[in-house]
Amino acid sequence: MTEQQLLDHAYAMPLVRPSYPKPPYWFLNREFVVITSRTDPAALERVVPAGS
Repeated sequence: MTEQQLLDHAYAMPLVRPSYPKPPYWFLNREFVVITSRTDPAALERVVPAGS
């Protein structure tokens, strides 16, 4: 699988068995938490290979 194919088809991880279905999502009377984190892009590129 090429990097472009991965970007075209991936929507959740793991790629072959995602934790949730493809969008659109329907949340009715649900509570949820949104967690936002930041990282240094250069540090991330050193540990995560392209296409991951």
